[in-house]
Amino acid sequence: MRYAFLILNLYCLTLFSQVGPPSLRCLQVLPNGNVTLTWIPPVDPGGLFDSYDIYYSQTATGSFVVVGNVNTINTTTFTHASTNSTLASVYYFVKTKFNPGGTSTSVPSDTLRTIFLNLINTAGAPDVKLVYNNVHQPSLPSTPGAFSIAREYPAFTWSNLATTNALNYADTISVCSASLNYQVTLPDNSGCFSSSNIQGGTFTDNKNPNEPYVDSISVLPNGNVVLAWNIPRDLDITKYIIVKNISSINTKIDSVVGINSTIYTFTTTEANSNAVQLYVYAVDSCGNEGSYNVLPKTMFLEATYDKCAYKTYLTWNAYVNLPKGILEYRIYASVNNSPYLMIGSTTQTNFTVDNVPPNKNVCYFVRVINTPKTITASSNRTCIFSVQVPASNFVYIKKASVKDKYSAEVTVYLDTTATSQGIDIYRSTDGINYDAITFLPYTGAAHFYYLDEKLETNEKSYYYKAVVRDSCGNSRTYSNIAKTILLKVKGDEENIFTYHLDWNDYLGFAGGVSGYNIYRVVNDVQSSTPVASTGPLVNNYTDNLEDEAPNGSKIEYLIEGIEGIGNPYGFMETSKSNTVAVYMEGKIFVPTAFAPRGKNKVWLPVTHFVDKSEYTVTVFSRWGNKIFETNDDTKGWDGSGYGNDVYVYLITYKNARGEYKELKGTVMLFQ
Repeated sequence: MRYAFLILNLYCLTLFSQVGPPSLRCLQVLPNGNVTLTWIPPVDPGGLFDSYDIYYSQTATGSFVVVGNVNTINTTTFTHASTNSTLASVYYFVKTKFNPGGTSTSVPSDTLRTIFLNLINTAGAPDVKLVYNNVHQPSLPSTPGAFSIAREYPAFTWSNLATTNALNYADTISVCSASLNYQVTLPDNSGCFSSSNIQGGTFTDNKNPNEPYVDSISVLPNGNVVLAWNIPRDLDITKYIIVKNISSINTKIDSVVGINSTIYTFTTTEANSNAVQLYVYAVDSCGNEGSYNVLPKTMFLEATYDKCAYKTYLTWNAYVNLPKGILEYRIYASVNNSPYLMIGSTTQTNFTVDNVPPNKNVCYFVRVINTPKTITASSNRTCIFSVQVPASNFVYIKKASVKDKYSAEVTVYLDTTATSQGIDIYRSTDGINYDAITFLPYTGAAHFYYLDEKLETNEKSYYYKAVVRDSCGNSRTYSNIAKTILLKVKGDEENIFTYHLDWNDYLGFAGGVSGYNIYRVVNDVQSSTPVASTGPLVNNYTDNLEDEAPNGSKIEYLIEGIEGIGNPYGFMETSKSNTVAVYMEGKIFVPTAFAPRGKNKVWLPVTHFVDKSEYTVTVFSRWGNKIFETNDDTKGWDGSGYGNDVYVYLITYKNARGEYKELKGTVMLFQ
């Protein structure tokens, strides 16, 4: 145990009698070639420090010699007077001497190499290449690894060119002829930095400027052209030359002074009549001229209007060389100088505008946009007047009237001041959904007639309208709406001679409806005098047919709508409804006897609701001989020439329903 304690004491004494080398971090080459070393002191808890010895060599493997020493532990720099660092890299490390009299020496610190900057400028080359080294390979853990490149221009003015991790850098010569100096520095996390020698010379810019990267070429609303470009990386550009393609020859037309001038306006309206090609190239301080791209030219937009289809057909040349590619072309339109609005987009170089508003000044332009939506260019403005072919000022349905139970007639009045293809007639049963039923070609006449057949006029009321096709075939002028009258008749439950009539309003008279006439149609003959008339707001009537019993078998009703005064075209029309038949049972009252010398001198059957056109009375003797016959219900048998006897009669007739009937019996003749 005692032996172990002695060994431990010996180990501790040995441990605390060691002092390590300093942490060498930076080598700074001074303008005169001297080199300043910077380090971080070692830990010396035992206070054994004696001095630092600075070792130097011109090669990494060469013989290192002591070029100086420092006797204070907290002194962290040393400057070595030498000019070799301006010719090549030199190498340093530091050792620590410790214990009394400096009898002990630490291991060496890291060996660092001064940064040597070399410049390579090949004849005619556009730049100066800077080549340099790191202070240690691999990089010290405390070194961020990024070199700073500084340049002196003009004299006594240093500026930072770049920060890079690379061991080389190319600086484009951006002055015509000038003295340039360069230096490379490398910072350390401790706060010091290593720096190279200063290397320089007189350099001449022999490089032609880079091509200005054209951003866009666009037409302004006034027809001027704007050419825009990005600044090339050449820093000594003094002006830009503008070139125009004139008759396939590239001609200088103008110049723009200053490197930051990146827009040129071509102040003519030539772009409104054709595509304009403008190019740009740069000129540097030495008069070197750059190249230019001959692709960019304005989009020239042309418009063709189709007056029959109400369409505008737009075409333009493709925009070429848009940075990052074309996303789409956007189409804008303005109507009668209203603000331009986007109306569509395409990836093609043509576009059709549908439903162009008629008789308007309509202007268009196209704008191209690149894929990331950062660059746009516009075409010229082009305008059309959307003229329409002439059309009739009016088309008017004079009347829609029921003709019979299967048809209705429509009469139309047309303005003939403009020619047209003709008139479309439309029909509806609900006043909402219309179907085209016929086309009436234009003849130059103002009046048209159409008979609409295969209808059910006893079941439905029909709406009609007329639409004029202009000379292009477009539906242009619309008429009024006309609606036929539908009559409904219902019998009375208590009085067999009483009927109730109801009908709808007639629609369509420009002069309005002044009233309705109610007619009876007896045996297909309409009376010239109506049974009754109503006002325009009355659509019903009750009628008694008892007084019509002797007049015939077929009784029908008809309504007639009467147009009021004030029609702007001077018409006063009437419209008829459907006819509705009422069926009364036919009755014949036959006398059983008569006396020619008495009160009843003539034997005459009395008829009620019997068709007189199909009526026959025949009288036979008891032996079957025909002795009397008539078809006239007003003519009777007077018995002349025959004696007292019983005779046989036969009456044939047709009732209101169209059924044929026979009536037989006997009659007694008293002379």
